[in-house]
Amino acid sequence: MTQRLFLACLLALTATWSAAQEVRIGFIDTRRIETESLPFQRALEAMKKEFAPREQQIVEMQKQINADKERFEKEREKLPADQLQKRANSLQNAMRKSDQMTMALSEDIERRRRDLLGKLFNEATAAVKAVAEAGKFDLVLQQATYVRPTVDSTDQVLKELAKRASGKP
Repeated sequence: MTQRLFLACLLALTATWSAAQEVRIGFIDTRRIETESLPFQRALEAMKKEFAPREQQIVEMQKQINADKERFEKEREKLPADQLQKRANSLQNAMRKSDQMTMALSEDIERRRRDLLGKLFNEATAAVKAVAEAGKFDLVLQQATYVRPTVDSTDQVLKELAKRASGKP
């Protein structure tokens, strides 16, 4: 009976001691990491360069369609019925092709963005882990209703990401 009482007291003392230790909590603002970190900025620049030619091609095509449309509207009353129908069909086909190209570009951009975000998320997670281990954090959160500025570790993670990215082109 005394052994059980001694064991219960020892467990209670251990639990009290564990609860009395300070718990370090950190917070990471993922929106800031996405907008301010060097790897994310580089990835965004690379995507812009990658898709700029296709965007330009679509813009040029839409300018041509608008010019053709204006010309069609001006000449509409002078054209014979068969020419009127041919030009109208031609404009509709050009607009349809432009819409298809725009949709394909949007889908490609979204697919590429998801791929890049997945890769960058892994880099950001590694940086968060490094900061958490260096700062001896017990818990790091990404979402919270309220965050005291002293708990926000986003700047440290941004510095870690910049340090890791400085060796990459």
